[in-house]
Amino acid sequence: MVLEVMFGRLEELGNVFPNEVAYDYSVGGVVWRFLIVLYPFFTGLIAGSFVVSSLAYGLGYKRYYRVAGLALLLTASLMVVPLFPMAELTQPGRAPEIFTRPHITSSEMYPGISPMAVFGVVYLAYLILLIFEVLFTFRADMARRAAETGGLIYRIFSLGRGYDEASVSLDRKIVKALAIIGIPLAATFHAYVGFLFSSVKARVLWMDTLIPVHFLTSAIFSGTALVVVAYYLAGKLSREEVDLDIVRGLGWIMLWALLVSLGLEIVSEAARTYYRLPASGFEYYEELVSRLAVRDIYYILSAVILVALLIPKLRNDVRILLPVSILSLLQVAMYRWMIITTPQLLSRTNAGFLHYSVEAHEVRLAIGIVALMGLIFLVLTWIFPWNGYYATHRDELEGVGSHG
Repeated sequence: MVLEVMFGRLEELGNVFPNEVAYDYSVGGVVWRFLIVLYPFFTGLIAGSFVVSSLAYGLGYKRYYRVAGLALLLTASLMVVPLFPMAELTQPGRAPEIFTRPHITSSEMYPGISPMAVFGVVYLAYLILLIFEVLFTFRADMARRAAETGGLIYRIFSLGRGYDEASVSLDRKIVKALAIIGIPLAATFHAYVGFLFSSVKARVLWMDTLIPVHFLTSAIFSGTALVVVAYYLAGKLSREEVDLDIVRGLGWIMLWALLVSLGLEIVSEAARTYYRLPASGFEYYEELVSRLAVRDIYYILSAVILVALLIPKLRNDVRILLPVSILSLLQVAMYRWMIITTPQLLSRTNAGFLHYSVEAHEVRLAIGIVALMGLIFLVLTWIFPWNGYYATHRDELEGVGSHG
């Protein structure tokens, strides 16, 4: 089974180096393929959902307290995202070496610094921070459940402490500090992926210093969209009424993130037009993208989403914002595809086109990893109450003192 990539097959045309069609014509010269495209897409979801939780826990925006715990659990459940590039490796068993033998400093034997080793340090730091933030965010609710039910799992996650006013206050100070530290760490975690692509000058469209910033803004956009979908589904499954004030706030974040993202895209396109030189490959790239339906669908989706978010009546209606959020996830996935895969379809001679089809095993691996993320999310929401009394700050918002 072979799936033709993004609504159409592009035949080889013009001058192509022999090594670009070696081994397997369906792969051709495409080095970073479908699983690599999914990697920055899901790291963007991680960064975006974490920003939503940090708006409440770190910056104190009260309207987001009811959804902050859910956004934090979403972030934690997606942290198996390195499985995407690991599944793409020829020798995935060597992947842990970026943690066990990282080249993060230059030496006489290895004068360079490994970009992936630096990523390993950032990933581990971010993962550890998330673990502690989840524990301290839900600790008081775990202690409350332990007192009510005596369950072992609740006693473990309560860290052996009660839920008196002093303990809750200390927990919230710790969570606030972690959330504030986590904002630049989350931004680095995702923007670093864009930095890796922008540092590669051999491909048209990657020679853009705005890619890391563009990745980050679209991450906030897609991560917020994922929180909208998760909040709606969680509310329906738990039979909890969807808070329209939260919906309005999330729609507002999506609108501004989309405006900034599209603005950066316009600036990048203008810069590419300004610095275009003869024989630079841009003329062949334009012919390449004119043959691909994905670009047209991307711009149509962007226009539809922008119009829906610009109209307050539509943006504030959860029945409208929900499908718009789903379309937003598709739109960002298409953007990642255009940035990563499409430039690789242009031959290194800059005078020929290659062809790439998503293989069935790539689809199976992607489905398996996404299913694992979903399973982790279900387990986390089963253990930790995303709408818990203390996680949502109901004691503060309702003016009720903490239970001793």
